[in-house]
Amino acid sequence: MQIRVSGCAVARGGALAVLLGSGLLAAGCTTVDGKVYWMGDEPKTDNAKQQLVAQQEQREAAMTKSQMAGLEQSQARLVDRLDRLDALNRDSARMRDEIAALRRDLEQMRIEHAAMRKEIVDDLTARINKYMAAVATGTAAGRGIGAVKQNGYMHTVVAGQKLVDIAKAYKTTSAAIRKANNLKDDSLKAGQTLFIPE
Repeated sequence: MQIRVSGCAVARGGALAVLLGSGLLAAGCTTVDGKVYWMGDEPKTDNAKQQLVAQQEQREAAMTKSQMAGLEQSQARLVDRLDRLDALNRDSARMRDEIAALRRDLEQMRIEHAAMRKEIVDDLTARINKYMAAVATGTAAGRGIGAVKQNGYMHTVVAGQKLVDIAKAYKTTSAAIRKANNLKDDSLKAGQTLFIPE
């Protein structure tokens, strides 16, 4: 049985050889003097054999060229991927450095914030103590306890307060407070009223 496809006769039990869109013949199909033959059915003349060998070499060369082009494309894609990965690696290193710098800056800000908070608390504590001493002085004077000859503040000792802490709060010394209050030592009692000289 023979079937004619694109002007070439094909045999072999009804199998159909399809011409490839690229112009190459289907596997197993050769041409000799413009005619298409199945492999093995070609004419056996020297000229025909030479044409057959030449066609096979051309097909192999075309296939090799196509494979080389595919390999070159694959290699180009791999190089491109490697370039992208290298760029990402450089970006990652820069990001790690930036994150480390941000962490250092954050730690420095925490230290500065803690120092600022302590300074504010100390300042407010001193102001409150001075205000409370002024109020206590005014109250004592209103009760007729007697006027103090020198300038200063009255301070009521809170449980756990030490003489040195009170002196720091009023920006004076423990010795000055002991002298103004006739204290023998630094021992204090909760609720005790002290005169803090200026």
